[in-house]
Order: sequence, then C-alpha cells, then structure tokens
Amino acid sequence: MMTAGDVIESYVRDVAGYLPRKKRNDVAFELRALLQDELAAKAAAQGRAPDKEMAMDLLSGFGRPAEAAARYQPRSPLIDPADNHNFLIWAIVGSLVFSAVDPQNRLASLQWVGGVFLWFAVVAWLRRRRASERLHWRPTRGLYPEAASRPLVLLPGLATLVFPFAMYLAPQTWWRIATFGTGKSSGLALTDAFLHSWQRGVTLAGLALVVAIYAAAAAQGGWRTWSRHALIAANLLVGGMLVVHAAPMLTLLGRQTFTIFQSQVANDVAMPIFGLVGGLMELASLYDAYKEWARVSPAPALHGAGSA
Repeated sequence: MMTAGDVIESYVRDVAGYLPRKKRNDVAFELRALLQDELAAKAAAQGRAPDKEMAMDLLSGFGRPAEAAARYQPRSPLIDPADNHNFLIWAIVGSLVFSAVDPQNRLASLQWVGGVFLWFAVVAWLRRRRASERLHWRPTRGLYPEAASRPLVLLPGLATLVFPFAMYLAPQTWWRIATFGTGKSSGLALTDAFLHSWQRGVTLAGLALVVAIYAAAAAQGGWRTWSRHALIAANLLVGGMLVVHAAPMLTLLGRQTFTIFQSQVANDVAMPIFGLVGGLMELASLYDAYKEWARVSPAPALHGAGSA
C-alpha cells in the first residue's frame, strides 16, 4: 500500500518529467520540500498522521503534473495562438479544395493539413528564436492599401495581362513570342470545341475583369472597398473556372465531352496543373475574403479620402 510519502514522490517525479533535464533536479527538490511542508501542516491541523488520502487531497489543489510543470517552465505551443485562425482557415478550406479537385485522392487533404501545420510550427519556432530582438516588426501598407503608388498597383494587372490572359487567349502565339520563335507550339493547338466553349469565354472574362480592376485601382491611386471586393470575386471566378478545366469539359447544351488541346499529351499535362492552380487561387481568394472581413478600418481622415 502506498504511503503519503510515496504519493508525494510519484507526483514530484511526474512533474519533473515534463521539464527540461537541466531543471528537473532543482525543481524536484523545491517542489518536494513544499509538498512535504504543506502535508505536515495539513496533518497537524487534522491531528492525525498523513496518509495516502490526505496526500491526494493536497495534490488536488496543485493540478495535474503537466499543469504544475507549466508553472515552472511554460511550454511554447507548436503553433502560436495568434496563428490559430489562419491555420484553421488554410487547413479547412485547403482540404475542401483538394477534395473537390481530386475526390479519389483521400490522402491529399490530410497531406495538406500536415503541410500547413508544419509550416505554422516552423514559423512559430523562428519567431521564438528571434524573440531576443528589440522589435522584430516593420511597418507595411498592407496588401491592398487605401493609398498606393499607381505603378505598383498597375504592375500586377500588367503581369496578369501578359500571363495568364495572353497565354490563355492564344497559347501558340504566346509561346512563340516567349521563346523568340524557337519553341515548338504545335502541341498547344486548341480544339474547335474549346475555342467556342462557354468555359473559355467565362475564364477570359474573369481574367479581363482582374486586369480592369487593377487598372481602376491604379487610376484611383489606391484601393477602395468596391475594388477589393471585386478583385476577390474575380479571382474566385477565375480559380473556379480553372478547377472546371481540370475535369472533363462538357458542352452547355447536350452535355458532350471535349478536350482543351488537340494533343492528348498536352491535355494530360495541363489538366492537373489547371486543377492545382485553380485550387490554390480559390484558397488564396477565400483567405483574402476572410482578411477583408476582419479588416481594420483606416484612420478617419484617410478613410474619408479613400472610401468608396
């Protein structure tokens, strides 16, 4: 039968087991002495010798060994609490996107969640490593600031116009120009069914809308509420259409299947890429939507000058 001393010793041993090796003996010595003194005081108050039940009653006030150890050496979480919302959004939405893109691959969602967890864990570890710096922070204007340099706002729009809009509109011509006429473009020939498909029309419209929104934001010298919301919606549209490209294409009437490229090899290579890029665009756009929902309103003077 265990004595009161055995109970105290077991508790001290379990608490010390949660601590770094170099601190275990010192903490065990301190905690053991504290518990023995309190147990002796408790026994004197009750006028009887300490026993197992009395020791257990005393320890109930100290909590589980892991809780007691945390008071001596708080353990850092694998993911910073400040990143909890971001982690859940990327993990959950990403899993849903991967499940929609490739329903047969059940491991893809789990692999995605594991990768996201590892990423945030590494970020948290790097932050703690650099915690000794006075202030590891630099001011920024944010992703879509109310006031910004017109060229910087227009640059992503021009990049979208060159790629992927121009590439999607005429892949053979785009490839010849990009390779200065040295690349073979025969494998990028589109089928007639795809050239006249609703999928291609909607995707081109979505990409053109993205370019137009960047141009409007540049003209206004920054982003407004309407332009931020419109850009998120346009990116969601384009991302969704690219996901559609990863599945067998169907005509609007008759539901007949058709391919994108005349070359089957090109289709086999392009379809997974369409699905991956589209899925990532959906994920990034949904994250932008969350950030917009949680957006902090700018100072009144700036807000009055730049709100829509």
